[in-house]
Amino acid sequence: MKSAVEPVRKSRLDIIRKNLRAAGKTEYVTRIVYIGEYIGVHSNLEERMESIVHDLQEDYVNYSITGLLLVYPQYFIHVFEASENIIYRHLKALYDREIEDCEIVRTIFLPTYHHVHQRFFIGWFHVYMIPPSLLQKIESSELEDIQLQTSNCFNKVYSLCSHISSAIHDTSIPMDEVMRNVNNRIARLYPESTLLEYLLNVKSPVFLTVEEYLRLHSTIPLINLYADTIWPPPRDIMHCTGFETEDPGKSVDLEKYRRPTRGFTD
Repeated sequence: MKSAVEPVRKSRLDIIRKNLRAAGKTEYVTRIVYIGEYIGVHSNLEERMESIVHDLQEDYVNYSITGLLLVYPQYFIHVFEASENIIYRHLKALYDREIEDCEIVRTIFLPTYHHVHQRFFIGWFHVYMIPPSLLQKIESSELEDIQLQTSNCFNKVYSLCSHISSAIHDTSIPMDEVMRNVNNRIARLYPESTLLEYLLNVKSPVFLTVEEYLRLHSTIPLINLYADTIWPPPRDIMHCTGFETEDPGKSVDLEKYRRPTRGFTD
């Protein structure tokens, strides 16, 4: 008789590693886009972000950290490409350390892209500029309008990143030079400050704030996994009406509840 052969079971980690090898990659890269409002000097915000990225890059020498920090007066947009662990440490450092002469008021996430096929950038950059603005403020709080404006902002950010990435690869122009020579055709791709103001102030549970993200990823949830494997089962979910007595100390006559047996006669 042949012995049974135990089948090879693959975990999710095995599948991820296989996909990474097939794509010629060594790391699982996530791209986040978050927007925020700040009060204070914009140069201090840029220096703090640059310092955090520099410290993380020293800790993760074998992993690349890329992205673009676009700073407006009062608002900012940050496209950040890295592993999830680096992303968490970046956001935690941003809120753990106070920024001199600058305070971050509120930050929210736009849709996140997990396991990106290709990075937009080859490094991390930041730039300050005066953004365009809409003629009228957006005041609607309907879910469809929120979805529409979120899509508009997200598409503008991705179009801008795609344009910058193409300019760098096609002409081999340094990133600083590309951002310095912004022309009117590129400027229309920048999300308007009015749009950022609307998304940051609209009251909707669909947006995840950075504070909520940090709380979710730093708290171990209490999960009751073993309630259905305990024997004997807890008394409060067991049907035992017949065994209940008015006096807890009084013994129960089990003969009264015994099932009658069928007898045989000669």
